[in-house]
Amino acid sequence: MKIVISDPVLAAIEEARSRRDQADRDIRILLAYARELARPRPYRLIDLAAVAGMSVSGVRTAYTQQDIETAQRILCAASDGHSQDQNGSGQRELLV
Repeated sequence: MKIVISDPVLAAIEEARSRRDQADRDIRILLAYARELARPRPYRLIDLAAVAGMSVSGVRTAYTQQDIETAQRILCAASDGHSQDQNGSGQRELLV
């Protein structure tokens, strides 16, 4: 159940937090793909750490088995032609 916030500042903070949480989920899924599913070899931890703003050990532990499975589902949907340009920018958004 979502609480309705009538104060515009509190509502803006909640919305920003929601966007941040979604960005964190997207990064975990992308890291899972880059380390577990990318072929012919995984992306290097040092490169992923640099672009994600994380330590190498942070990248190593950032994602879970569920994130790997989500990345696999996204890949399957994309290969089946079900990925979507949801924001009109020509860029695909993660289907989570």
